[in-house]
Amino acid sequence: MTDELRPPIRELFDLVDESTRGASPDLAAIGSGLSSRAAEATTFEPWIARLGDRSAAIPIHAPSRGPRLVLVHRLEGQMSAVHDHGTWVAISPIRGIETHRQWRVRRDGATAPRVELSDDRALADAEVATLLPPDDVHDHGHLLGRGDPAYVLILLGDDQTYLTRNEWDVATGRHRILQPGDGGRWVSTEPFPD
Repeated sequence: MTDELRPPIRELFDLVDESTRGASPDLAAIGSGLSSRAAEATTFEPWIARLGDRSAAIPIHAPSRGPRLVLVHRLEGQMSAVHDHGTWVAISPIRGIETHRQWRVRRDGATAPRVELSDDRALADAEVATLLPPDDVHDHGHLLGRGDPAYVLILLGDDQTYLTRNEWDVATGRHRILQPGDGGRWVSTEPFPD
């Protein structure tokens, strides 16, 4: 843990440690812990101030490997690309509305996998969504008409940039494999690489 971790954040990572000792992480406990932290909005004011009103992510706790916590904000109308993480994930807004959509992967023989929307939620303050691979294909951010863009906590089981992952372009149906080190597209409107 870094020196910057305040007691509520340290308590969250203690809970994560306890909840990941078994064969599979206890996502209900992890989600509940993250939601409780998100409800304590004042804890995160220094990071929100650092982030400001820009579309970006800043680490709160990011060791070289293992669980990490980031604060994410996307501007009005910005959604992430549809992606997976290759590790468990929990997401909870501190304030604002975060659209969280889960996608089902369809594989038809030798054709590229395609995605179909399976769940669409508008997460308000301290509500939580959790995902576990291989059912972790999702996008999130802000849809126009769904309140103010959120400042959202994202808790990941590991550094996804070390993992081979997937990304889709819903508009064209295109799929690509993200090799380790490739963070993917930040927002879905960025060009899909050839």
